[in-house]
Amino acid sequence: MDTSNDQTIPYPRFSTRRKILGVIGKGLLRLLTRPTILGLENIPEVGPVILAGNHVSTFEPMFMFLFPRQIVEPTGAGDMPFEGLIDMIVRFYGFIPINRGNLDRKFMNQALSVLNQKGYLGIFPEGGTWDPGNMKAQVGVAWLSHKGQAAVVPVGFSGFHGGMQDAFKLKRPKLTMKVGQPIPALNPETDDRPLKVVYQEYADMVLERINELIDPQEFLLNPKESEYNLRIHIGDDRRDVMVPGQEELAHFLFSPVILKTLLNNLKKPVKTLFPDQQSRSVQGFILALSSVIEALKVNPGFLTYRMGMEKGKQVEHAIQSLIDLLEDAKQSGESVQLEAKTRHSYLDGRIEEKIGQYDLQVHPGR
Repeated sequence: MDTSNDQTIPYPRFSTRRKILGVIGKGLLRLLTRPTILGLENIPEVGPVILAGNHVSTFEPMFMFLFPRQIVEPTGAGDMPFEGLIDMIVRFYGFIPINRGNLDRKFMNQALSVLNQKGYLGIFPEGGTWDPGNMKAQVGVAWLSHKGQAAVVPVGFSGFHGGMQDAFKLKRPKLTMKVGQPIPALNPETDDRPLKVVYQEYADMVLERINELIDPQEFLLNPKESEYNLRIHIGDDRRDVMVPGQEELAHFLFSPVILKTLLNNLKKPVKTLFPDQQSRSVQGFILALSSVIEALKVNPGFLTYRMGMEKGKQVEHAIQSLIDLLEDAKQSGESVQLEAKTRHSYLDGRIEEKIGQYDLQVHPGR
């Protein structure tokens, strides 16, 4: 019986369908990729156990939930649908959804119920894929380890940057899943520090153990430092104007995972916000920015969870300020030009600069 809508869920569940999908899934993964699986023997034979891994693509969850001998209960984003066919498959397989960016007691109770049944739970402590290699560990892994008295097994995934795209292009990328030694369950009772501090320290330690299992070359793919800048010009004389939070707004415009999530998962009309060359109108840009504000009304934590509380709020205010500015420009019949720039510095000394030009034209009646 499926009781996934309750505060507890049975473990294991959906055994027949998961076995069938597991056989099919592993077959496809071996056909489309060249997988290397190391250290499965490090997963304890008796639960409760949390498997915790790094996350840069859609492929890591498939590896984490299909290759271990144990039945691993998946967790995943519940604050938005997945894309197309993947959404149908994921929901048929079953997972514990989490409303990211908000205090989701239902998720915590359901995940804890799996551990209380001495089950195996799979999570990704970074909480998403929008800024790989630069994201702070979420404290949920520490809370679950403490409350469920569950050991945490770190899992490092290497080769997954662009792995899914290469797989579907029949390039058969080399993908590695490496399982490390278990970390004992968190027991903070003898620690006098605030529990929040203890939880964050444990979560950071879990992420460090995960990173130790990743090929060092992977970290060269992610920027060490990033700078963002945005300039706004109005009219034929290109008058400079400013809105609060311009730099944060530039960061938003150069966040492809966030923009793709809005476009593909939430079906928002934000294609015009992508920093590629395309024809644009003032009205179309207003519509796109307004759809982001609408998404934030439904899920206020969408940006703050992904960009941090302060920066996420600044982006939201900057979007609203830019909408007001564009409305005024439309009324006066003036075009608007935005120039967004980003500069990334990498550990190997590389410097990468990108520029996004947004020429917004006023079209009568639109």
